[in-house]
Amino acid sequence: MLTNQLRVLVVDQAEDGRRIREMLATAEPPFTVHCAETLVSALDALARHNFDIAVVEISLPDSEGLPTFETIRRHARGLPVVVYTGVHNEALAPAAVQRGAQDYLIKGKVTAQALARVLHYAVMRQQGQDQPGAAEAAKAKVIGILAAKGGVGATTFASHFSLELKRQTGGKVLLLDPDPSSASASFLMKIESKYTVADAAGNLNRLDAAFWGGVVATGPGGLDVLQAPGTTAFGEPVASEPLRHVLRFARTMYDSIVVDLGRLSPVAMSLLEETSEIYVVTTNGLPEMYEATRVVRALLDRGFNSQRVHLVFNRVPKGSSLPGTDLARVFGVPVFWTIFDCAADLEEAYAVGRFLVEALPLRKQIAQLVARSLGVEPKAPARGLLRLFKLAPSQ
Repeated sequence: MLTNQLRVLVVDQAEDGRRIREMLATAEPPFTVHCAETLVSALDALARHNFDIAVVEISLPDSEGLPTFETIRRHARGLPVVVYTGVHNEALAPAAVQRGAQDYLIKGKVTAQALARVLHYAVMRQQGQDQPGAAEAAKAKVIGILAAKGGVGATTFASHFSLELKRQTGGKVLLLDPDPSSASASFLMKIESKYTVADAAGNLNRLDAAFWGGVVATGPGGLDVLQAPGTTAFGEPVASEPLRHVLRFARTMYDSIVVDLGRLSPVAMSLLEETSEIYVVTTNGLPEMYEATRVVRALLDRGFNSQRVHLVFNRVPKGSSLPGTDLARVFGVPVFWTIFDCAADLEEAYAVGRFLVEALPLRKQIAQLVARSLGVEPKAPARGLLRLFKLAPSQ
């Protein structure tokens, strides 16, 4: 018998959710009820909290029919689900049971005692089942790339980084670009596809392996790319909640995911919560360094561990090195890597359409950076020591 308090996620509109809470208020064993009114808010609750069971209405403001139930199941493997719906969906409820729901109830036809009993036995049945798929799915390592300021080369960095990660690990790697106005990564990758991250975010209730295969594009070297919304049209940013759920879904399908976040924004900050590592890309110009300082400090102030935040200086003049001790004091994190200026080589390569080839000096430097990130400490380039600027200690 179950004696502990059961945690219930109710996915339904406010009035019906409140009714379920009232029905379970005096039930035994005791229940705690968390309500979500939409599919997106339900997925967010599943990502943030642990539940023993979900009670799901399959007709929601942002999702309709069996895909609602199936989406909940995909995002919460092993969680027992009871469908609780109106008479207009009575014919669909048995189909949900055939697809894995523990039971179904029709609104207006169940008492408080019956509801508590159904939930009780649904949890017990789930615990008694041999569920090879109930174990938590493998999750990809997510790497965020942040630009301190526009024009520092973060997208080029993210593109080369993704390709090197794919080459060096041999794993399945995704480059995800949520920028609503840019198409730079797709241009560099020479990708021509009409689908973007906006299509994935707008179809959470259809998001499965088959749908994913239709929206993701294949780039050089077998790298998967989920294009920026700006690739097909200028528009509004995709909301952070659907983007997070796209990223969480993708984590079950890849070994590594690189997210080209652009500049720090509320959407970028939301996605950064899902990351394992963050690379802040800047140059050695004073405006860029000032912005990089603000970005790194914003991350640290919001609780990001300094060991997760890697500062990368891009386009540093050849023959120079940065005053590492002073920079670590100013930024709060050490310089992870310095990429020396390859502008002339890039211009020559770009002139003939060679954007991301391994022979580029930039690519070779990023290959060393990726090797270090994977725990293979490369030899640092032999360069003269030249202080490019003098920095005052941080206050």
